[in-house]
Amino acid sequence: MNIKAPLQLLFLALCCALAPIRAGAQISNVRIAFNGFGGIAPLYLGQDVGIFKKHGLNLEMIFIPGGSLSLQALIGKSLDLLMTGGPPVVNAYLQGAKIKIIGGATNLLPYTFVVIGGIRSAEQLKGKRIGISRFGSNTDYVVRLALNQFALSPNEVQIIQVGGSQARLVAMKSGAIQATVLSPEETLVAQKMGYGILLDFIEKGIEFPHVNLVARDDFLETQPQTVRSFMRAYIESVRYYKTHRLEAISKIVFLSKLPDRQMGEVVYEGSLRATPDDGTPTLKGMEVVLDTIAKENPKAKGLTVQQLVDLRYIP
Repeated sequence: MNIKAPLQLLFLALCCALAPIRAGAQISNVRIAFNGFGGIAPLYLGQDVGIFKKHGLNLEMIFIPGGSLSLQALIGKSLDLLMTGGPPVVNAYLQGAKIKIIGGATNLLPYTFVVIGGIRSAEQLKGKRIGISRFGSNTDYVVRLALNQFALSPNEVQIIQVGGSQARLVAMKSGAIQATVLSPEETLVAQKMGYGILLDFIEKGIEFPHVNLVARDDFLETQPQTVRSFMRAYIESVRYYKTHRLEAISKIVFLSKLPDRQMGEVVYEGSLRATPDDGTPTLKGMEVVLDTIAKENPKAKGLTVQQLVDLRYIP
């Protein structure tokens, strides 16, 4: 009896079985930060179900409130990647940061302008304190955008740095501020606390680079394969998120610490349109941000969107 053939087949089968294990052992750690829990559920979901591991990556996810602060961590090489808004990226670039937007996570403006109970008109905002996370952040940009909609000048109100959304809600409750801008899930919480909505940007469907994937130029140059693997895994995670509704809602409720599942459902439905399937950022939204910043910062007048983005890593 010729036993060589079966042994050879067995050897080949073992090699095939062990190959994924050896490949899977080559896991690269990626430190990625985010400023808020809106838009990051696909990332956590992808990590949980093994999508990033399949692409040879393990994510270390870090919450840093405020785009300006988190960009300092990215520039200082404490992070590999960052999920943050377009305005802080532009401001950092104008200050000399060597960074690029490599993808888009949330491409619509997902904010409402929330006020305390006694304010029912734009006129009543005059002289009031409006809370933002930090100057130069998304919230700073959106507050100024809202003031423009109200035909008010920033000089007619007091814009105050408070911190993340939870800190701003606490500040409203204590009376330290009288208004702020919040994301959909935070708005639902604010409404249950008795606060009103003076302006809803969500209903307007405005293109805005709310959450982008950002990297340093040196990381893109030295770790191009890691970046490509990340983008492939991220896009796969987004598609998983959009096709596994129940899991996605559960993750949103858990991450945002929402008091009930119904609120998670509202957030999920709103995220479907704002989250691009292919990971592409909104170039139109970036143009609007550049035009707005150029009105206050002359350095931005010569800046183009093409200088800020690098889409070579999107599969």
